[in-house]
Amino acid sequence: MAIALSRGKKGVKNAYSRKSVKPQKVTTNSGRGLLYFAKWICTMAMSVILLVGISVGLLYIYRYATRSEYFAVKTIEVSGNLRLRQEEILGLAGIAPGTNSLAVNIADMESGLLRNPWITEVSVKRLLPDGFAIKVAEREPKFWVQRGAELLYADEHGNIIAPVGAGRFTSLPTLEVEAGAEEALERLPEITGDLKRARLPVDIALVSWVRLSPGKGVELYLENSDLRLSIALEDWRDNLDRLGKVLDDLARRGELKQVREVKAGGVNVWVQKDAALGG
Repeated sequence: MAIALSRGKKGVKNAYSRKSVKPQKVTTNSGRGLLYFAKWICTMAMSVILLVGISVGLLYIYRYATRSEYFAVKTIEVSGNLRLRQEEILGLAGIAPGTNSLAVNIADMESGLLRNPWITEVSVKRLLPDGFAIKVAEREPKFWVQRGAELLYADEHGNIIAPVGAGRFTSLPTLEVEAGAEEALERLPEITGDLKRARLPVDIALVSWVRLSPGKGVELYLENSDLRLSIALEDWRDNLDRLGKVLDDLARRGELKQVREVKAGGVNVWVQKDAALGG
């Protein structure tokens, strides 16, 4: 086997040239995973530190704000109350001047107000930095209802509101509902509205009591004139119209003061006069 040698200035070189090989850095999968995990830990740690810092800052700001005189309540506007006094409204809401407005829970205020039987709706608004607006809607009493020895206020549907007291005294007609006439309660607002619009020659505002009866329909008694009116519920408005015409005729003839009872039902109207007065 022949080997060719070449000579040069730098001596003899091997005829075969050898390429230099650079060492390569080898990274394993486990090494890559550890690197990513370390980065994730650092990111999470920074996020937690940042979150804790923000929370502490907000807590500090909240505590400062809820103790600051800048947010102390100075004005409280109350509207919609007709029966309840402003002092009662504020007591039910649990708020008073000087209270920190940011420390007040509006839901608790509304809940406290709605516990009163007179209040049916409520709205509370915070007026920063130092005010509140409270708007209420009260139930309107239309009748008295006797329950045993207790006298109670009731609304236009006959629903009980609260006991009659000296501090909230309003004179109203007493409502009686006979057994079998309970369904007529649903029509009570319609009945009272029609009676007001009927323009009868008697003052409906002076009615002493109202009775719902399965036999006679709606009975009214006017104590000042000792007059009882009965209107059948079937064909209610026609019966009321016929009753009004008869009362008008009696009033024109000057005989109404002698009448003790007028009943309207079907197509007939019955009139009963006081015989002692020449009826």
